[in-house]
Amino acid sequence: MIHDLRGKTVALILGISLLGVGGCASSKEAKFYTLNPLTVSGDLPGSVPAEQGIAVAIGPIVIPDYLSRPQILTRSSPRELQLDEFERWAGSLEEDISRVLAENLSVLLSKDHVTVLRWGRDAYPFPAEYRVGVDLIRFEGVIGESVTLAARWTVSREEDKKILSARESNVREPVEGQDYDALVGAMSSALATLSREIAAAIPVN
Repeated sequence: MIHDLRGKTVALILGISLLGVGGCASSKEAKFYTLNPLTVSGDLPGSVPAEQGIAVAIGPIVIPDYLSRPQILTRSSPRELQLDEFERWAGSLEEDISRVLAENLSVLLSKDHVTVLRWGRDAYPFPAEYRVGVDLIRFEGVIGESVTLAARWTVSREEDKKILSARESNVREPVEGQDYDALVGAMSSALATLSREIAAAIPVN
């Protein structure tokens, strides 16, 4: 009887210890990331009143369903994606892409006195001359290797809804590091490349 009691006591202690270890393992804190826009150089001209320039509306921005989740996805094979519960976007990825594209185009087109608006936000405070729609097909990468961005996009004239340009961009950016911070940095660089291609197609000159 004494031996049975001691055995049960040891088993109980071991069980509590394992629960403690499991609790420590599950207490890992999540990290949150955002995409970064292009930096503004010091030689850009000062802003002008929006109503005196050209307004360009960005949106809608459409992303694949598989990307509409808080976790950051990485590709492990041509047919397999992985996610990490502790590496997450700080908000909606779709909203973050829309924000970065708008900020990038504001920088790239600033010399042409262009004001960039986000589509669907307050129904535009004033009319937009052009609208850019973006449909992302792929936007993921492999840590330590590269990020792939594939997108179809259009530039249309708002007055008559005429499409002035319809193109597809395929961008690959190296991931200069072995962590998620480097991966998100490469994704930001890929969006910068896409932004430059779109800016070149907007007839503001």
